Amino acid sequence: MTSITAEPLAPGTLLKGRYEVVRLIKGGGMSWIYQVNERRKDATTQLWALKELRIDSDDNHTVAEAEELFEQEAHILVHLSHPNLPRVAAYFAQSQRSYLVMEYVHGETLQERLTAARAPLLESQVVAWAVQICGVLSYLHNQSPPVIFRDMKPSNVMVTPGGDIKLIDFGIARTYKAGKQRDTISMGSENYAAPEQWGQEQTDARSDVYAVGATMYHLLANEPPLPAFVPGERVPLRQRNPSASERVDAIISKAMARDRNDRYQTAEEMRQALLRLLSPWERLRLVGAPGSAGGRNAASAMPARSGQAPDERAGAGRTEREQPAQHMPVYCAVCGAGNRQGAQFCSRCGHPMATAPMARLSVVRPAEHAGRRIDLPAASLIVGRRSPDRITDIDLGALDPNGYVSRQHARMERSAGIWTVVDLDSSNGTSVNGSRVPPGLPVRLRDGDVVRMGQVELRFEEEH
Repeated sequence: MTSITAEPLAPGTLLKGRYEVVRLIKGGGMSWIYQVNERRKDATTQLWALKELRIDSDDNHTVAEAEELFEQEAHILVHLSHPNLPRVAAYFAQSQRSYLVMEYVHGETLQERLTAARAPLLESQVVAWAVQICGVLSYLHNQSPPVIFRDMKPSNVMVTPGGDIKLIDFGIARTYKAGKQRDTISMGSENYAAPEQWGQEQTDARSDVYAVGATMYHLLANEPPLPAFVPGERVPLRQRNPSASERVDAIISKAMARDRNDRYQTAEEMRQALLRLLSPWERLRLVGAPGSAGGRNAASAMPARSGQAPDERAGAGRTEREQPAQHMPVYCAVCGAGNRQGAQFCSRCGHPMATAPMARLSVVRPAEHAGRRIDLPAASLIVGRRSPDRITDIDLGALDPNGYVSRQHARMERSAGIWTVVDLDSSNGTSVNGSRVPPGLPVRLRDGDVVRMGQVELRFEEEH
C-alpha cells in the first residue's frame, strides 16, 4: 500500500535511475505534478511531466480508494492515443510512492486564462475550444467500453501556445458499464457535474456533454453555474454577459438540460452544433479540408532542434503554387471571418472592414518583398507556412522559398490592447530586435519592433 506522502520530492531527486526532478509545478488535491528530465542512454534528455499520487490520510479506505483511482487513470491513458490527450510514457511505484510519467504540455489551463483576463473570454475562442473538447470526448466515448471523463472543468483543460487543447486529470474517469443502474461513487466538481453524477444514476456520455456546457458557461460568464443540486433556475448566460450570442446560449442551455434525454445525446452531436456557428474558413481551420488529416490539432508539433538549418518538414506538403501574400484573406475584427482583400464589409457579420485594428506587419526581408504589409485584425493569429493539414492565419510561404519558417511558427496575440508574439517551438526560432524569443513565452511588441522568423524579417507597426 502507498504510504502517506506529506512532502513533495525535492529538486534533483532521481527516480528509477533516470527521471530527475527539476521542479514542482503544482500540488494539491490528490496529486503533485513535477517537471522532470529523463536521462537517456545516448546521453540526451527528454522533458516529461511526472504525476505523483498525494495521500494525506491514514484512513485505509481513503488510501485504497485513492490508489485505485490513480491506477485507473494510468490504465485508461496508456491505451489511448489522441492529439488532445497527453501521452503516457510510464507508470511505476518506488519507495511506496506511485508515479505516472506523461507528456509535458506547454501552456496554461482555461481557468488560468480566465483568471488572467478577469472578464468573460472571447466567444469565438470559447467555441473553438469547445469544438476540440467535444472532439476528444467523442473519441473517448467511442472506446470499447466507453470512457466517461466525469470531471470536465476549466482547470482540467490546458491550451497550448498554438491554441490546441489537452484534457488533463483523468483521476475520476471511468469506463461505462452497460446495465449498471448507478455509479458506486458520486464524484465530480459540483458546478460542472450533471444531476445524475450525484449518485442517482450511472453517468454516461451525456454527463460529459453537460459539463462541456457548464465549462462554456463559466468561460463566457466569468462565473461558474450553480451546482445541479441547487433548486431553481440558473442565471441566464446573457444576463451575465449581454454580448453572448443567442445561438451559443441555446447550445449551452441544451447541453445543460437537467433531463439528460433533453441534452445533445453525444459529444459529436454537440460538436456539429458548434461547428454550424462558424464560418467555412473557421470550420476548415479546426477540422481540416475534406480528406485531410483532421485540421490544426491532428498531430502534435514536432519538438524544436537547436541549430537546425532549413525546416526538415519544409518539403512535406509543399504545393506547386504558394499562396501569394496579396491573396491572403483579411479577417474581420468582430467575428474573425476571412474576407477577400478590398472587401468593405464582412461577408459574415456585415461589420465595416475599415474599422479593423490598425496593427500590421511590414516586410523588411527578403528585400524583394520589402514594404509589403500584412494586417493583424484578429486577437490571435498563427504565423507560419501553409500545409495540407494545418491552416495558418498568416502564410509566409511566399516570403520563405527555402523553408526556414515552420508550419506553425509563432502566434501573434492581442490582449488588453497589448500585442505579444509567442514562438511555437519553431525549428529555426523567433527573435525580436535581435533577441531570441524563448518558446512558449509571450514577448511584448511595440511599434517599430523587428520580428524575425527563420530568415523573414517583419516590422511591427501600430497606429495610435
